[in-house]
Amino acid sequence: IPVHEVIVVDSGEEKLLAEDHSYFKNIRIHYLISEKSVCIQRNLGIDKASAEWIFLCDDDIEVPADYLHKLAAHAKEHPGTGAISGLVLQKEKDQWVSQYAERSAPKLFWKYVFQLGVWGNIECSNNNFLVRKIKHYYQEKGNHLSKAGWPVLTDFSGKYFTTPVYGLGASLIKKEWLLRSPYDEVLDKHGVGDHYGVAAGFPGPGIHIVTDAFVYHHQETKNRLQNPLQYYRRVLALDYFAGPGKNLHKIKKRWLIWSLFGNLINIIFSLNSIMIRAAFRSLWMVSFGENPYKQAATKNLKIIEPQL
Repeated sequence: IPVHEVIVVDSGEEKLLAEDHSYFKNIRIHYLISEKSVCIQRNLGIDKASAEWIFLCDDDIEVPADYLHKLAAHAKEHPGTGAISGLVLQKEKDQWVSQYAERSAPKLFWKYVFQLGVWGNIECSNNNFLVRKIKHYYQEKGNHLSKAGWPVLTDFSGKYFTTPVYGLGASLIKKEWLLRSPYDEVLDKHGVGDHYGVAAGFPGPGIHIVTDAFVYHHQETKNRLQNPLQYYRRVLALDYFAGPGKNLHKIKKRWLIWSLFGNLINIIFSLNSIMIRAAFRSLWMVSFGENPYKQAATKNLKIIEPQL
């Protein structure tokens, strides 16, 4: 697939020089400088783009040579779609996986009751009446957002599947869709939870995931937030996007609070004091309307860094 142009939006301390990218003679490279915020960086790049389609690519993604070809072919076959990704593989115990199958009936029941997220096929060995009822419920709903707003992906079958939310770190998206639903610049500089607000604003049925295309997500550890802070900011982002005037406004706050309560109980049993603190603080901030993202948005502030 011939690339129309490459846009690099740099927020690093050591800037590139012209000779650093002049090596590539047969491609147009636009080099932009930005403040430290992936949401601001992406919006700058999207605005600069001159093509109809934009390939968003995070810097810790390894892209096979045929990946863009497969996504472009899918776009041609399905002209109604404007957001396409392949499977994003992450390394777990020396294996590259795209999903986390639900094999425990008690865990499945817990996630169903508290409307928590599911990211994998349901493969419980115990196939009792309750498991069958829950499995049937998810099959009827298809890939969707739970009542609390968490992604529920239980169908990875077919040449492609559709989902309302997916990581956009290796996705082909129409520029007009991204202009219609931009990245929210109030979020922290890491953009934790940014895809919730962007994907929820897409028109049409959602994001198409092509199952024979895949990328490797290497999960770069440098500058990555620790899990407790990631969890805290992801919850705040979901609560923020579920607010009035936002793309997830149909999510009921009472369900989100209920899900956070269920997560808190689950995390307490892990005996991880830092994660327990993050879960408790998340529940408190959402329950009592003290979300710093919401407060900052009313004052037109940007790049808020909520701390535990």
